Amino acid sequence: MQKAHEKIIKVLKNDPIHSYNAPALKKKTGLNLNTIHSELRRLFDKKLIVRESHGFYRIKHTAETISFLEKPPTLLHGIMVSMNMLRKLQKGIHGITADSCKLDEDLVRFGFVKKSNKRFVCSFYYQDDSHRLVTITVHSVGRVDVYLNCSNHPVNYFEFRDVLNFVKGKLFFLGSLVDQRVIQFGMGKDFKSIRLEGASSLSLRVFMSHWFRVYNKESLGVCRVEQHVKCDVSVDTFVSLFERMFVPVGNDRSFKEDDFVDVA
Repeated sequence: MQKAHEKIIKVLKNDPIHSYNAPALKKKTGLNLNTIHSELRRLFDKKLIVRESHGFYRIKHTAETISFLEKPPTLLHGIMVSMNMLRKLQKGIHGITADSCKLDEDLVRFGFVKKSNKRFVCSFYYQDDSHRLVTITVHSVGRVDVYLNCSNHPVNYFEFRDVLNFVKGKLFFLGSLVDQRVIQFGMGKDFKSIRLEGASSLSLRVFMSHWFRVYNKESLGVCRVEQHVKCDVSVDTFVSLFERMFVPVGNDRSFKEDDFVDVA
């Protein structure tokens, strides 16, 4: 049989944002008021719950309790996309050196700055949003890297798709871009009105290229649960995956109720 304090903890964990008083807990647990008052005092003394006002308590926010909330959407940030162009910057063609190659001139004309090792870099804020910085790096070997830094204003699936399409349009003068792949991304949920108490940050590194983190993001006033992953997957596969995450099942027109056939 579940003990009284376990019943109270279960109710508070399932709704970590709101606070409850004894009468509200009585309706949820079926316990009598004296037992509830007694257990609330014990849980408060053990620092397992927080008193928000006289008679009202909520669960202490930890990585475990926050995981009970799934309402915030999964958003993306720190996305690195790599692709290849058919032309290269280095190696002279018919005696024409790389320095005099017209492609170099095109890059400068379209706002790229020449860096060391024959790299050209261009950075800009997407739609003048100072929290969404796009950096495009064109390498001498013919590789183009696109990095979207938007930790303070993450993107959803639709916005990421729009940013990528805009970037590819900006690179029209490079010709065809092939083998477009996502090699790094971060995804997370931002819980408003919640603050991680105790440790301000909890991190877990699974491998060198994959880590999980829960922390208070002070600039946004939210508690963020995020994962960072290094990968090597085609852009089409990546977009398809996150389309399934962002589009509600009820809006998915890939099947209809009539498609199900009773085989009994």
